[in-house]
Amino acid sequence: MAKKAKAIDRLESCFKETIAKMDRQFTSHEFFLKLAHAHQKDYVAALADCTDKNRPFKELHYKIVKRLRKMDKLLKVEKQDYPSQDIFGISSTTTLWRKK
Repeated sequence: MAKKAKAIDRLESCFKETIAKMDRQFTSHEFFLKLAHAHQKDYVAALADCTDKNRPFKELHYKIVKRLRKMDKLLKVEKQDYPSQDIFGISSTTTLWRKK
């Protein structure tokens, strides 16, 4: 019997499609919002898998960024600690990405 893909793996399968819809430069926060909007079911399932953590959104977003960093053929980290508002509208910092 085939093992069911983890929710984060299903979400990751949507990364290339989402990157294609992003501007040439974008923040992780912008990526999270576009990904969540276009793939709500997979995003919520991946988020649900993080509910054993104190901050499930932060945990999921950490996992997403970790996987984005492996996409070095498509993306380059332009700047770390880039000023941004998180998905809740709170001032924060995040990664600024540039498409290759």
